[in-house]
Amino acid sequence: MTILEKEIFRLNEYDSKSFITKKRAVEILDTAPEFKKELLKVFGYNDKVLEVLKIGNAKQLIDAIESIDSQCVKIDIISKIKDVRLHKLLESEKALFEIFSIDNNFVLKNNKSDVLEAETRYDAKTDILDYYNFSKFANYCRDLEYEDLVGVIKKYLQSKNVDNNEQRKLRLLYKNDDKKFFIRALTSIQDYKNFGVNFSVFVALMALGKYVESSKNEVFIDNFSVDDSSVYVSFSFLGDTVIDNNMSLSFSLILENDEIKRSAVSFNGMFKLNITREKRTSEIYIKPRGLRKTDNSYPVDLLNYQHRGTVNNVFEKLQDLPKLIDHFINQVSSDAKRISTITHPDDVRKFIGDKVKFSKKPEFKQYKDKIFRKLMSVSVDNTFKLFDLLREVEELFEHDDIVSLNFWRTKLYEALVERN
Repeated sequence: MTILEKEIFRLNEYDSKSFITKKRAVEILDTAPEFKKELLKVFGYNDKVLEVLKIGNAKQLIDAIESIDSQCVKIDIISKIKDVRLHKLLESEKALFEIFSIDNNFVLKNNKSDVLEAETRYDAKTDILDYYNFSKFANYCRDLEYEDLVGVIKKYLQSKNVDNNEQRKLRLLYKNDDKKFFIRALTSIQDYKNFGVNFSVFVALMALGKYVESSKNEVFIDNFSVDDSSVYVSFSFLGDTVIDNNMSLSFSLILENDEIKRSAVSFNGMFKLNITREKRTSEIYIKPRGLRKTDNSYPVDLLNYQHRGTVNNVFEKLQDLPKLIDHFINQVSSDAKRISTITHPDDVRKFIGDKVKFSKKPEFKQYKDKIFRKLMSVSVDNTFKLFDLLREVEELFEHDDIVSLNFWRTKLYEALVERN
């Protein structure tokens, strides 16, 4: 459950009127002041020159981020473990904690006390209780309404930590409209760098702006989802790669960043396969697990950077983005040639059905039965009909359920390549 409502956008249309200036992109760095000076330096930003980032629908993305930022304030505080105390277990993986000995001026001003009572969101409850390997047992007590045992847990943790001066960073969010604080995450003090939503969107826009200018390609944002702690953006490339007389392929660069998790900020690829038959067109989306550096290597992110290191490290990695994009497109184009020569499409349909039937991803579970029934509802005798059926399957998903949708697209890609 997010703290703020997601901003969601979908528009499969390139419009130069939705370009933004670099100056407008810089404005979202006001929430990342510790990196702003370095970012402007490495990207060679000159505020005396009016430059345009020629990325369609960038305006809508920046507007959405500024809307989210206007609703909250994000604060990181350093706290001793002994000063973070469980107050009450709540439903849906939430809990209420008390944080003692607060010395942050913003928190003191808005909380009117140096003891802050705040609910957890995301995995914060688990992060804190797992410090003691207590999370699962605490849930067990809560679910069975063993309030006396929950009380014992609270007292035990407090007594255990009387002399514990170990420190952690608590990532807080203050929601402006109801004047409440929330705990988003518990992280280490030394290693974690706040390469957050605004940071990652800025570097993506600047890197792609440079790519557009040098390659003369046209790029636009066809969909995004952004909230207080995470962002997903699809940058669609207008040019198609011809596979054969009946099939073509187009590429989208996917940016994902969850600023409260320890995983890397990642760039990956999504592909659309278009097939033509007797003046009719059908299309499907496929998502490889990642880029294969060699023919036999395991797929990895197209490009990523960890929530640590320096701005220069991030900038240096982004210099490889154009050649990585070209390599990825060539790699999937080779696989697409195999897909275009499928000789037994109905066998492929059944194979995809088996992939769905035996999948174990929890988020995908709600779709399994209806997808399997859809796949088994009709036979197909050519690749065009197979694509039409697979396109209808995709319509069964909630459009903002990115996790399940991407899981399906990855399984689909693997099935189409493996079975042929």
